[in-house]
Amino acid sequence: MNPRQLVVISERRGFWAGQLRARLQDRPVIWRETRGTNDLLAAVEGWPCPIVVLDLGTQPREALERLVRLAVLCPSALVLVLDRHRHPELHDLARELGATRVWSGFAPPPNVAEVIDDWLILARHRTALAGRAALPRPEPDPGDPMALLEL
Repeated sequence: MNPRQLVVISERRGFWAGQLRARLQDRPVIWRETRGTNDLLAAVEGWPCPIVVLDLGTQPREALERLVRLAVLCPSALVLVLDRHRHPELHDLARELGATRVWSGFAPPPNVAEVIDDWLILARHRTALAGRAALPRPEPDPGDPMALLEL
């Protein structure tokens, strides 16, 4: 059994979440959709190598600030920045701030899914190198009184 890998999609609309889930539905993935910075940071916290799809949208400054905070919290994250509105002046900056890859203009969903699929292998490898201790602990089952003793 392959351990599941975290993929976080940070976008204002749910377009990429639907596209990627449908194309990668048979992969061992934990999907999280986020709309803001706090949601994104909460989603990746404790994961040694999450995969993040960050849509710059119409507010690239806000998205880049989100990228900075993500890089501080989780410097090993694999981050794909999608820039459908083509801000070429921001691409080098996005890479400096922690983006692994920047995709400008129209991004065909099958091609984006292929990038994420390739990164799943890389992220699993990096997670394995970090060891099980680096994985977040599951929440205890409130219905199991013995689970509370493990805290």
